[in-house]
Amino acid sequence: MPTYNIIGDIHGRTSWKDLVDETCINILVGDYFDPYQPMTIFDLKRNFLAIVEYKKARPDNVVLLYGNHDYEYLPNVNEQSSRYNGLYAKSIRDLLVDAAPLFHGVAYAIGEKCLVTHAGVTRPWKDKYLPNVSDISPTNMAKAINTLWETDKPAFGFRYNAEMFDFYGESPQHSPIWVRPQMLGQYNLYRRTDVIQIVGHSQVKNNTDSGDVVFVDCLGYVVKSKRVTME
Repeated sequence: MPTYNIIGDIHGRTSWKDLVDETCINILVGDYFDPYQPMTIFDLKRNFLAIVEYKKARPDNVVLLYGNHDYEYLPNVNEQSSRYNGLYAKSIRDLLVDAAPLFHGVAYAIGEKCLVTHAGVTRPWKDKYLPNVSDISPTNMAKAINTLWETDKPAFGFRYNAEMFDFYGESPQHSPIWVRPQMLGQYNLYRRTDVIQIVGHSQVKNNTDSGDVVFVDCLGYVVKSKRVTME
């Protein structure tokens, strides 16, 4: 039975090296850039390239997902998250473009048990951008979301989904790389189902399980990941 090891937002941190496990399928939920702590661009690039090399060496047991702090550096995207590095934006963009073939996309299904994204999927966002998708099983939703990612990047942006006076992500129709926990809790696509969403994006002091959502953006406080074993 495979075990999945979900690792929270990186933001330049090297602690992912202590969390990856060659016996698991390791899923990184994104945000490789825009560190909280002072860090040179050389160290930031070195860490991302180490992740890329780890993925290349173990292609079947590493899954790379995008977060909002990666989205902002992609070609033809004109948005900036907090701590956006305008001085080295082109260098970061080039790294992401080169590594694009190694990325899985924005969503990953762990069977029909869990859906892993950077921030979570709400019903309003799904109904806005994927209104014709009636099968919301994790496998089908991950496929639909990743297909949309390839064809319509603006669907995942902040400005296209924010309500007036929303400066943080507190709108129910925000995307799987942007929505915040309060809105995800109220508008969870899988509310009152057996499906669990596993997300990063909003910092917690430890892996936090709210029942139908597990939050894993804890590397700023503790070196810990979330493990899920398929039965």
